[in-house]
Amino acid sequence: MKQIEITVRLNEGMQSAIKKLELQGFKRIRKSEIDDIYMTSKLRELNKYNIQDILKKSVLLRKIKIESNEIKKITYKNKEFDDNGDVISEQKINLDCSNLEKAKELFEYLEFEELIRVRYKVVVYSNDKVEYAFQDVENLGTLIEYENTENFEGKSLDEINETKNNMFNEIKNTGINITEEKDVKKAYELILKKIDK
Repeated sequence: MKQIEITVRLNEGMQSAIKKLELQGFKRIRKSEIDDIYMTSKLRELNKYNIQDILKKSVLLRKIKIESNEIKKITYKNKEFDDNGDVISEQKINLDCSNLEKAKELFEYLEFEELIRVRYKVVVYSNDKVEYAFQDVENLGTLIEYENTENFEGKSLDEINETKNNMFNEIKNTGINITEEKDVKKAYELILKKIDK
């Protein structure tokens, strides 16, 4: 299944934005914490011009804590980009993994190295039609992710962009103050910050 999502940057306090949603009937449906370790065999080739290419050849060791449950998995994200570097669509391959430490050790034997670690807390609000995931990302700020659950396999770039624009406008129409960015990439931005130090 080919999915699309937008990730926007919050331009106001998270509690203020949540209050606006609650006044419109949105309810909190879950909280979680995510800890992603991106591993790549291409670390020595990394520069600020090829971050997306390196990420495309990376795997994630992902730990998700939801309430009292913990989910561990290895994830590969196959993202398609347009000419501007914006994500058009994404397909994920997930593999349950009970021991991420051993998985990391295995990848290290295969000459993979840690590229970046992305940690964030997530609070999801829904009105039974859409879900907005507030992501408080360590060293990056607060984002809102909105995934479209339809299958976009075979859809044109114009159809995808129109849907993404509609999704963006839906968020804006809630009154939440966001920047004009529609495609904030957590790992990409954190890697860029690390390179630019």
